[in-house]
Amino acid sequence: MKLRNVCSLAGLLFVATAVELNAWQPCFEVVCKETGAPVAGVMVVVTSKDCATQSGVTDDKGEVCISLCETPACYVATVGSSTKDFCLTTENPSPVIEIDVSCAGAPGGGGCPDCVAPELELGAAAGCTVLELSTAKVSITGPAGGIFGDICIAPGGSLAMSGDEFVTGTVNLGPGAKFSNSSHGTVNVAQNVDLSAEIKAAYDANAAAADTTITPCTQSFAKLDGQTVTKIEGVSGVNVICVGDVVLSGKQILITGDPGAKFIFNVTGKFVLTGGGAGPQIRVDGVNVKPSDVLYNIIGSGADVAFSGGGGGVNCCAAIVDGTLLAPYRKINLSPGLVNGEVISGKDINIVSGASVVCLCPKK
Repeated sequence: MKLRNVCSLAGLLFVATAVELNAWQPCFEVVCKETGAPVAGVMVVVTSKDCATQSGVTDDKGEVCISLCETPACYVATVGSSTKDFCLTTENPSPVIEIDVSCAGAPGGGGCPDCVAPELELGAAAGCTVLELSTAKVSITGPAGGIFGDICIAPGGSLAMSGDEFVTGTVNLGPGAKFSNSSHGTVNVAQNVDLSAEIKAAYDANAAAADTTITPCTQSFAKLDGQTVTKIEGVSGVNVICVGDVVLSGKQILITGDPGAKFIFNVTGKFVLTGGGAGPQIRVDGVNVKPSDVLYNIIGSGADVAFSGGGGGVNCCAAIVDGTLLAPYRKINLSPGLVNGEVISGKDINIVSGASVVCLCPKK
């Protein structure tokens, strides 16, 4: 554990004033133990018997600060298979903690097919953090939330990036796809990429998961609003959760289960997260269930998939979902929002106001 009176994290300067010392906000630096290099785009999950589980995703410097309950307590920080024990006290509420991890499977410099569990049967579509299936538009603008992994744009589609938004992997453009870039960073681009396998796999996965003769419902809910249902538990294997509407306004839902549990949420109605309270969130427990174990299969046409609530940019966002959004026939608007998984659509995709999509490679 390392302590600093002055530290620079995520481009901000934190000075240990009397106000800062009451922040109860440890900051984590995730470092590759093989090379000493920072590791971007990995989730730090903080657990304690005294406080609710919290998490955050490291930025392009391998850093993230996480607000915890304002009381002395001891915690465990987990990144993949690596753990770090630490305690917060009134004298030391905001330490800087270094976590060494293996670099194997870390995101950056390319897609990660393993960021979606193979049991969810996305196939080739599991390799693109943002996947546009048709001639629609993808807009990624604002402060640096970041796309961790690859962006894939179907033939005839278009991508526009601006501001401080960035992509750690490659922008893969199908034949005739266009890319307009006024962002401040360097972007790797591949032209005339054959994305037919990825596109077909996404549509096939959407149809197969929605077919109850193939994947019958194991649990059903008319609405998930974070009020009557705050936790969804599953057993080992694929759990199919059939839902009418997902409408969260400042409420949270926890997904947990036995080791080996996977989840497909078949959603026929709305999928909307709006601000208020601690932020609208659907989170996994981070122990038995990881973001890679969850697929939100949004069926048919209908209202836009919409996230809002503020907090874009560094340490994005108030509206958070752990898992992959598969919505071939709906527009997706993250304005802003954080998806710890993939975003897939055949309609317009707007990742704006500092929103972020993080396709994490699980540790082997």
